[in-house]
Amino acid sequence: MPANKAYAEPFVEGRRPGVSIPVGYPETIGEVSRWQDAGRTVVWYLYQKKGAYDLYFLNTVLKDKRLQFELKISPCYPVAGFRSFTKKLYFVGSGNEEESFATNVKVPSTGYFRYELKPISDPQSAITIKSLLFKSLQEGGQVNQTDYQSSPSVHLSFSSTAPTSKKYHWIYEEILVPEGGDPLASYYMSLGFYRGYMGIQTNASTERRVLFSVWDSKDAENDKTTTKEDFVTLVDKGEETIVNKFGGEGTGGQSYVKAGWKTGEPVKFLMNVQPQSNHSVVISAWYQLKDQDWKYVASWRAPKEQKLFDGFYSFIENYGYTNGQMRREAYYYNAWGKEADGNWVHFNKVRFSNTDGKEGQRVDYEQGVSLKYPDRFYMASGGYTPTIKTANEIPLSKSFPLTDLKPFEARVEKALQQEAVSKMK
Repeated sequence: MPANKAYAEPFVEGRRPGVSIPVGYPETIGEVSRWQDAGRTVVWYLYQKKGAYDLYFLNTVLKDKRLQFELKISPCYPVAGFRSFTKKLYFVGSGNEEESFATNVKVPSTGYFRYELKPISDPQSAITIKSLLFKSLQEGGQVNQTDYQSSPSVHLSFSSTAPTSKKYHWIYEEILVPEGGDPLASYYMSLGFYRGYMGIQTNASTERRVLFSVWDSKDAENDKTTTKEDFVTLVDKGEETIVNKFGGEGTGGQSYVKAGWKTGEPVKFLMNVQPQSNHSVVISAWYQLKDQDWKYVASWRAPKEQKLFDGFYSFIENYGYTNGQMRREAYYYNAWGKEADGNWVHFNKVRFSNTDGKEGQRVDYEQGVSLKYPDRFYMASGGYTPTIKTANEIPLSKSFPLTDLKPFEARVEKALQQEAVSKMK
């Protein structure tokens, strides 16, 4: 197992972990080195098949150095017949690359296991670990490092069992992130539609955003035929909203608010689309936190478009990569679309999808109807736990979330007036 398929724990915000663990694409092979901080451990999460193994570390220790570590091996979830155990390890330096025997490991059933290497003495930047070597003592043995140190992205695509035209001027949903389900670099996307998405992010220990982004008609970074007429334009924005351009996943316009949303409290989302006479649509977004008024984020004009919403999808994504061993979780519920005739349609059915999911890789995700809240869907990702999928349908509701859209319609009209005035200047 390449040594760099590991995590420095505890997770620290920023880029000075006290130990170097190169990360990158799955094929990136690297070493654990420059281990200076005795308070940081290196942890591997490995997928192992039932069997017995001898574990060795392929390492180099500076000549005449003697380092003491503790190796703790534990299952990532209860495994019958396996108890966590620790071994004291001594690495004595010759200055040459060596195979150092660590321990025997008996795995009673296939699953994820956690290998934590903790310094007891000051590591002094004296050790470089190139790889972990597992030697199977019986046929059928297999150990996989997980290629991605991120966590799987999980998605729910919403539909309804009620009769519907699938043409909506308005879409609505609520998200609640439970306590502990909010590691840094998490994006809980609520309203994903044909030209963009809206949701909440944990951007830093002191910053949480509501994000609303709309794609250009073409990917300006990769499509040389892109012209000025392909770019989205800002119509108007709220007083606290920050706007800029984005790229790397297509190009477009981004707007966000440093909203300070909290775990254990719902965040409500509302979006409107209005087709315009110049073959464009104006897409507007709002959010509401607990015990607060609705807040306007922005309105964007998307060119070369005339669609209404035909539904939406939601997801959980880890965009920070280096803390994929932490569990992200959120409830997604009260999903609705409002048709042109004024009818609110409840989206009470979902279709599941996810990234990765291959045996031996990142299969640690959950999706479906919450067992705790049978009127809510939920998703979870990360933590190296077993895959769980529950039901994909909840009872159809007729309790419409909003009865008066006039204030929101008035705000869109104001935005269009502001845009017209700006064009005249």
